[in-house]
This record gives sequence, C-alpha cells and structure tokens, in this order.
Amino acid sequence: MPGMGTLCDGIKPVFCGHDCGGDACPLLATVESGRVVRISHNPSSGRYIRGCRKGYELPAFHYSPKRLRVPLIAAGPRGSGQFREASWDEALDLVTRRLGDIRARHGADSILRLASAGSTGALHDTEALSGRYLNATGGCCNLSGSYSNGAARSVLPWILGPEWKDSGFDASTMRHASLIILWGANIPDTRLGAETPSRLAEAAARGVPLVVIDPRRTAATRLPGARWIPCRPGTDAAFMLALLFVLLEENLVDHGFVAERAAGFETLAAYVRGYANAAGSANAEPKSPEWAEAITGVDAAVIRDLARLWASTKPAMLFPGYSIQRVAGGEECFRLTVALQLATGNFGIPGGSTGSLNNRLRGPRVGRIGDFSAPGAPSVPLLRWPDAILEGRSGGYPADIAAAYVAGCNYLNQGADIAKSRAALEVLEFSVCHEMFLTPTAQYCDVVLPVASPLEKEDIGIPWAGNYLLYKDRVVRTEGLARSDFDIFADLADRAGAAAGAAFSEGKSEHEWVEGFLADSEVVDRPGFKKSGFFGIESERAGCDAFAADPSGHPLGTASGKVELECRAYAEATGFSAIPIWKAPPRDPAYPLDLVTPKMAWRTHSQSGASENNGVDPVGRPHGVSINPADAKPRGIADGDRIRLRNERGSVVSAARLSDDIMPGTLSLPEGIWFDPGAAGEDLSGSANFLTSTAGTGATSACVMHAIPVEAEKLP
Repeated sequence: MPGMGTLCDGIKPVFCGHDCGGDACPLLATVESGRVVRISHNPSSGRYIRGCRKGYELPAFHYSPKRLRVPLIAAGPRGSGQFREASWDEALDLVTRRLGDIRARHGADSILRLASAGSTGALHDTEALSGRYLNATGGCCNLSGSYSNGAARSVLPWILGPEWKDSGFDASTMRHASLIILWGANIPDTRLGAETPSRLAEAAARGVPLVVIDPRRTAATRLPGARWIPCRPGTDAAFMLALLFVLLEENLVDHGFVAERAAGFETLAAYVRGYANAAGSANAEPKSPEWAEAITGVDAAVIRDLARLWASTKPAMLFPGYSIQRVAGGEECFRLTVALQLATGNFGIPGGSTGSLNNRLRGPRVGRIGDFSAPGAPSVPLLRWPDAILEGRSGGYPADIAAAYVAGCNYLNQGADIAKSRAALEVLEFSVCHEMFLTPTAQYCDVVLPVASPLEKEDIGIPWAGNYLLYKDRVVRTEGLARSDFDIFADLADRAGAAAGAAFSEGKSEHEWVEGFLADSEVVDRPGFKKSGFFGIESERAGCDAFAADPSGHPLGTASGKVELECRAYAEATGFSAIPIWKAPPRDPAYPLDLVTPKMAWRTHSQSGASENNGVDPVGRPHGVSINPADAKPRGIADGDRIRLRNERGSVVSAARLSDDIMPGTLSLPEGIWFDPGAAGEDLSGSANFLTSTAGTGATSACVMHAIPVEAEKLP
C-alpha cells in the first residue's frame, strides 16, 4: 500500500536504491497522469549531495518493455530462456513445496541464500529480506564476504580493531585537504558516495593538486590540475612499499607521531629497507624506487617525487579505491594505505584520512529490517558459491547445496568464472529468483518472480557514505503483477505456517515498518522529512580522530591499543605475513597481458543489461576492449577489429579500441554486459567474468577482478 494516502500526480522525493556506491541519491519524480515523466535533482539536499544519470534514467528502467510483469515457471532446460506464465498462487505454492521437500530430505543448510543488496533501503533490502524469510522458515546456508571490498573489510579490523567501522571520512573534509591522492579511485564514475564527486570537483577547481594512480587515464585524470601516474594493475603494494622506502631513506617520517599511534612500524621499516629476516621474510632486497620501477612500470624518479610531495604537504588525503584490493594479495594494499597515512602524519586529521575505506562512518540513527542470521550459522565465501555447490562437503564446504534462493543479484553474470557458475546452477535440484528482468541468472532458475521497481516502494534511504537519510513514498502503481520483495517473502512465510508468517512480518504492513523505523531514528520532524525527502546532519568527521589526537586517552580496540602494522594474530589466523609485504603472483608466459574490468558511469554493474543501449557508451561507441597501440601492433590488431581475449578459464570476443588512455601491457574490458555464449562455449558479447577465477585474493578469498592474466589475438 502507498505510504502517504492515495497515489496522485505531483513532484515527489525518491531515490534509485541501486547498490552502486552512490545508492542513496536525492531525486525528485515528476508524476503526470499517474506516470513518472521526469527524474531530477532534489534541492533539499543542498549543492553537494547529488544523483547521477543512473538515477535520472529510472523511468526507462521502470517502464522498460523488457520488464517482467508476471511470474514465470521454467518450461525448458535451464538457460534456454523457455518459460511459461503462471499465477502467483501457482508460483508461490511451487516454491513452498520444493523448498520444504529439499529441507526435509537434505536439511536446511542445503538451501543457499544467493542474495545481495541489488535493492537497498531500510526495509526493501533484498539481502536482509531473503535471510529473514529463509531463517524464519527453517534456516539456510549463507554467504560471507563482499564483492565490493571483501579484502579491505576483512583485513582492516585486524589493524584498526572495532574502530575500523568509523575509520572513513566525510566528503566535506576535502575542503581542508592540500593534496588529494586518488589511488585506484575513479570518483567521477564510481562515485563512492553521492557527495564525493562534487566535493572533489570543488577541491580541484580551487587548485588542490590531485594525483591519480591508475592503469587507465580515467575521468578523474581530466579534473583541473590532476596528474596521472600509470601503474601496472596488481602492483600497487610494491609502489606503496617504495614510497615508504623514500620516506625512511630521506628521514621524512615523524617517528614520534608513528610510535605513539602504531605498533610494528619498525618491523615494517626493516622489511622495506631490506634487512635480512625482517618479520621472518626471506626477501632481503631493499624496496627502493628502482626495485619498484621494474614491477610497477612507474619511473623511480616519479616515485621519489610523490613521496616528497606527500610528506611535505599537509594535510594530504589518500583516497584508496576498491579496485586496488580486487587483485591477488589485495589485503596488503589496505594495510599499506594505513601505513602511508601514519608515516606522513596524515592519519585521522581533517583533510587527511586513515587510509581506510571512505564509507566507514556511521550515519544518522534509523531502524532497519533484520535478517535473523544466527551467530555461527553455516556460510561459504561469496566468491566461491559455485565451488560450494559443485563440491559440497567433500570439498570442505559446510553443506551439500541442493537449492538456491536468488534475490537482488545477477551472480551468474557478475560472479567469477561464468563457466563454473553455469555448471553450478545446472546441478541444483531447484532455484528461484526475484527479478525485474530475465537476466542470465534468472534464465537458469526454475521460478522467476517479478518484483517492484524503486518507484513502486516506500522506503528510507541509508547511504554508503554520508551523514543523511532519504525518504521516498510509492509514487506510481506497480506494473502488471509485480510485487515488492517484502510482500513476496511475507506471502511465502505465511504459506510455511503461522509461526513463520508472524516471525517474518510481525503482523505489520510495509508502511507500518517504515513508520517504525522513523520512530527509532534521529528524525524529529517526520512530516517535514517525508515532504522534502531529506534529513541531514552537517559534519566534517575524520575517522579515528579521537585516537589520532590522543592515542593514550582514546586507544583503539586492538591488542596494543594502537594501529597494528605488525599483527601476529592476523598471521596466526590466516597464515599470511604479520606485516604487509610484496609477493608477486605467479605468471604464465602464455598470458602476458593484464586485464582490468572497471565499472562504468552509465550502468550499475549489469542492471541495465536489458536496455537497448547496454552495449554502447553514452557517445555511441560499442562495448569493447581498450588496448594500447604498443600491444596492438605486434598482434596485428587495428582499431575496431574483432579480437579474442583468452586464458585457461575461457575466452571472450569483443571489439578492439586502440587507446593511449590505457598503459602498455594492460587491457580494459568494462564489466556488466550480459554474456552471450557462442557454439564453441566462448562469450560473444565481451563479458569479463568468463576470464576471472574463484581462487580469490589469498588470505580472505575476496574477489580478483583486476590484473587478470590474458592474451589477445585478432580474429580472422
């Protein structure tokens, strides 16, 4: 039911709810004759917190002719795309019966919750709602980790303790920065907060030097005063160690500042200097700029200049992007970003940063739906969900998976190793999916349930990064027979029995849940909040600032009370080094090029896959592989040629885009396009995850989506 009276025309606050790094963006929907005709910026949020084209294109998403509007039941082999229409009663009865039968025969752990936050909000969070339903009806096997920042969020608690959850920074603090270093952070495209791009642009406009470290010449490099330093993907840790070497060699470290706030810096320093047996390392080579140049492709003189600039400019904000931890050994990068901010005296000060994820700050208090997950419940690493299905207990996983409940995700397309993931979905006894479109994942499910769009649901928006909340009402009627995820799960829970139904919904409507969340919030003027759609708290928070200012008076929750740059507990738990080190991944000479798979500004992962322009960028160029002319020439590749990228996991076909905006030795294939398997099993659309692996980063089994070894060849 609508949250505020009857549906009517007018201008109403909304947010898109895409899980994209700027997922709580303040927008206004103009409704005429019961139809949304325009999405625009909501000025209630001020000049900095703004939406992007993904939110402005909500009407096309909502009214797409390819949108699912009726439940579907498979009428052919999985992946064939053959379905028949069904009533809600038939579809939900089938789901209830099949899941109940599988639980009875194999146990609750045999049902895998294959869910993510493809839809976000205090109530309509698909990851939380799926867990709430499955746990209310008997339990399931969960996923652990994150595709977004799994390596960083697993290692940061070891070195920062519980305070890692408040180790980010408000974008507003950029106004204090005298230097901003974007390390693998293409803010204009990936955003990492709805306020961040505007604040960064303002800093650049007033003359703050920007250093952009990235294998691609990204949109960030086009900001005023930006300097691009190309670095080979997957070698950022070596670059960082070389910067520490210069800081130590030239006596640019404030050792007193570091000693008060960090444990183990001297051990790390000994490793960087190349002292034998530092922290048990056999690598006694000094991590000099000359050493790093051969690894990273960054000139030694450039490394020295950056170290000197960093040490001499206060405050300096290091903004590490998620990309640098989506590589083999990606955990080391975020251990070293923290070390660099300590070594340069920029840790925890306004205009500086801790080197942590920028979104790790608590926002305003507000209620949100819980998922009933019990401590110690069985789980498998997110990256390895297909391995868990294919191998089960014999492979060391906690359960033999027989069914999957898919919600808020297109994991077949977006997870690693598509060939393996297809095989996993094919062996399941049963699978069900909530979707707006017939995605590749949906095509491999037995039941597909059509869900409501963001414009059809009342909710509260909770941003990744930012000290504010958003509100939206349901502004239009649902298309066809679509229903909200909450409504679907509530119906299924009722079918599982009165106790399950009562546990899931607690007898409350969606509107009553939202009202309850607001009652448990910092919002005092609730009618005003609903009218404007925005509640914000002005703040300029620097993560761990109390500790940084007074380490002894406000110690961290680590064993030492300090930042643990040498963490023995981490080493014992993971088998990896107690200090961050450089360990070159093994290379096969048959695959000499490094592939990166970046996000694109005009789509949220694969969510625009059903649109007519999914395969083209905003200026009409087709989806393709960026390749430096130095790599194209010896392979006989010309601009526009059809080329094949291949490695031991598979191959993809796409168009070559010759460009000096990608450094030699590196290829760039944007992620998100839906795969199209040809007769030979290779992908014909250029879907990057035919080439990625479920092996993971190392210590935490997080995803590796960059620095993928491949070879490129021209097609006849």
